[in-house]
Amino acid sequence: MKKAARWLYPLVFLALCAAVIWFLQLFTASDQPITYLEWTSGVEIAEDGTETPYAIDTYTNTPAESGTFRFTTTLPAGLGEGYLLFETSGLELTLCLDGKTVYTSSAAALPEGTTGMSTAQLPLANAPAGVLTITCTILESENAFFPPLLRFIPDGSEQARQTAYANLYGIPAGIAAAAMLLVAGLFLLRAFYRKTEWSLLPLVAALGNLATYRLIQSCGYYFLPQEAVQFLSWRGFAWIAPLSLVAYLLLNRRREFWRLLGIAAAWSAGGLLLACLLSAARGGYLFSYVSSSVLSMFQTGLHDGLLYWFTLWLAVVCALISLYWFLRTLTRQQARMQALEIKNQMIRDSYHAIEQSMRDNAALRHEFRHQLTALDALYRQSKWNELGELLRTYKQQEAELAQMRFTENFTVNAILQDAASRAAQADTAFDAQVRLPKTLPVPENDLCALLMNMLDNALEASGQVEPPAQRFIRFKAEVKNGFLAVKCENRYAGALRTDETGKLQTTKPDAAAHGFGLPQMTAIAEKYASLLDISQTENHVFILQTALKLPKELPAAP
Repeated sequence: MKKAARWLYPLVFLALCAAVIWFLQLFTASDQPITYLEWTSGVEIAEDGTETPYAIDTYTNTPAESGTFRFTTTLPAGLGEGYLLFETSGLELTLCLDGKTVYTSSAAALPEGTTGMSTAQLPLANAPAGVLTITCTILESENAFFPPLLRFIPDGSEQARQTAYANLYGIPAGIAAAAMLLVAGLFLLRAFYRKTEWSLLPLVAALGNLATYRLIQSCGYYFLPQEAVQFLSWRGFAWIAPLSLVAYLLLNRRREFWRLLGIAAAWSAGGLLLACLLSAARGGYLFSYVSSSVLSMFQTGLHDGLLYWFTLWLAVVCALISLYWFLRTLTRQQARMQALEIKNQMIRDSYHAIEQSMRDNAALRHEFRHQLTALDALYRQSKWNELGELLRTYKQQEAELAQMRFTENFTVNAILQDAASRAAQADTAFDAQVRLPKTLPVPENDLCALLMNMLDNALEASGQVEPPAQRFIRFKAEVKNGFLAVKCENRYAGALRTDETGKLQTTKPDAAAHGFGLPQMTAIAEKYASLLDISQTENHVFILQTALKLPKELPAAP
């Protein structure tokens, strides 16, 4: 079940990503039909009025031709209400319907760097059938669409088309802007705590460029001054994002970063593939856009569109990795603080135990003089049995006086010393067999939570056994074959409480405020690729054991 969950959750996330991409792309393309009118004939008109047939092979926005041309086509019947749309930049145009002039214009090309073109919209009531003729003179060949591309657009479709056009550029720009604010906020927050991460600045620059450059190129001339659009549309600005991302990647050469980036790349590719399959099945825009972009890249070498989307994906993924890194840093700092507090508490408890031992030692030394007098009296009277009994009692007290040391590992030793002291106070026999190195590659907060919960439960359960002579706790811990094996046995009284699924329940009256020990130990065991094995014997012995798979080294703080 656990292995299945490892695949199930990422697959659910992948499906959600594909669904979001598919849903958003619905708003970036209009399904309203557009009728493209193809020219059936064309002629080139010389200055003396002579006409030469002109073959219409391709449409281009940088024509090599110059002079005057006339093109003819037939407007089909039954188109309904709508209008003709065509570009006028860099051309002098005259449009006739059945020999009657219906439109004339003369428009210079827009400033260099501007991606848009001036257009004409010619309303047609009920779109009457007839012969369309357009006579055009090329004024500027740098930014003139030639031959003019006529298309009939039904009424109502323009608003949908404009909305889809705005969404196509606005949605990615909004995503990039949100990611930029996120990364900028992370940079400022870390700077506030004097842990400045300068590598975030290139990422901020890349996301800022992605949020503005393409949006200004496509829609800027509607909202910004012409001079600003001309400056901000300079082609050199398009390389800010890729170059900034290269700088960011060079500054983040940590293996963990590239591992996360590789995982994100694999899942993103899967999400895109799934979204494209859904789009292809429904005849959507996403599949046609991706396939045409890839085909165009191989045929013509043009890669601006794919470069933009790849750069946007990479920048957003890097922003999410930075957020993950920041949250992980906070989590580890909190874990270190918690471990430090636990360690300090253990030190305080050990200190109090030593203080108590010293007081007991002083009392025993005070009593020692009286014991020597008693020993001397028994010796003089040749009462050998009484003398032996008194010596055995004295040796037992001397053994209890000695400070117990279970292992070289400070954390485990402090926990066991505290447990042994509490067991002695509860008249519980305590035996610990520990073979551990001085250091373990397990964070102290995990080690403390596991052992302290285990021993607390054992002390509580064994303390309820009557008579006290039957109380015992046996603890074993050792490192073997890369595993930390831990086993704790204790006597218990009565019957164990379980729920309907067989899980153990707390015996304390306030169950809502207790019963967290076993779930916490189970979580720690699963964290280290293990299980928490629970069993009991017929003579009321409770056995709790696990084997934690040890990492090669203690996880380093980021």
